[in-house]
Amino acid sequence: MTEIFTGAQPLVGGEIDPEAFHDRIDALDKSDVVDRVLIGYSSVWPHNHAVVPYALGRTSRFSPILAHRPGVMPPTAAARYFASLDVVSRGRLAINVVVGGSDKDLQREGDSLPKADRYRRATEYLDVVRRSWTSAEPFDHEGEFYSASGVSLQTRPYQGQVPIFMGGDSDDAVEFGAKHADLYMLWGEPLAGTEERIKRVNRAAEEHQRNMRYSINLRLFVAETDDQAWQLARAAEHEISEAQGTNRFLRSSKGDTSVGRQRALALTDEELHDDCFWTGLTKLLGGFANSQALVGSYDRVYSTLKSYRELGIDAFLFTTGVEAAWDPSIEEFVSEVKKGL
Repeated sequence: MTEIFTGAQPLVGGEIDPEAFHDRIDALDKSDVVDRVLIGYSSVWPHNHAVVPYALGRTSRFSPILAHRPGVMPPTAAARYFASLDVVSRGRLAINVVVGGSDKDLQREGDSLPKADRYRRATEYLDVVRRSWTSAEPFDHEGEFYSASGVSLQTRPYQGQVPIFMGGDSDDAVEFGAKHADLYMLWGEPLAGTEERIKRVNRAAEEHQRNMRYSINLRLFVAETDDQAWQLARAAEHEISEAQGTNRFLRSSKGDTSVGRQRALALTDEELHDDCFWTGLTKLLGGFANSQALVGSYDRVYSTLKSYRELGIDAFLFTTGVEAAWDPSIEEFVSEVKKGL
């Protein structure tokens, strides 16, 4: 069965809205459709290391994908933190390792390491984290970026190891993911680009004798007819356009130099790709990761999702609307996707 992910942030219009976040988390906890929820990371957002434990304590089934930057805490402390969260939540945790595409955003937290070095650091970081979770004996580590002695955890992850998710388009990202990722998270791209990326990561994973799983991030505008779906998409486009110059909607900064963002922006030379892949919001939001959309009737979008599934996509991260959030309006359709693909 296809896995379904979505995203949730405690932000509405750039401000923390606890009640709205409570409502989103409670609804997702009751959903029989959503398997995991991505809680993202930025130096200016509410800290997800606070938000995720709160959400886990409030719910019984809610399963977060906690975005985490190597460098914000030592790897041994991170291993203990994640193991503890996984135990108290009885195995509901996954981690999205984010090396970071925006130098400016990392520098706000005092991290000035160049991007190429950050991937080497992240590899060492996860080497230590995974060893901390699995080593039967205390161990010492002396590396390029970290050193520790007598590392020993009394609390191990409920799942044995917490699943590691990651994404990225650079050569360094692909090599890093091939070594450590349990699931590779792809930004939305047309079918040809998605196939090319899967083949590229698979080649790297095979060199490490690993099998890779994939998710893809898509915003849905679906309805009974194509015209109705396009009315939803154009309404969202108009609302986001009217809010340009404000912080109402999350968008990529010009300082984000990630390859993924550049690929996303390159797609905006054409508004429509394949049968229903739409880049209208991608241009407005500066190449933001969840701005790529599918627009069309239920049958049209289902057929396109089936094509992605046949390429090797194991999970879909779906959002909708101007806020790129989960909404009950798509739940019935996504339930059919989950059961049928």
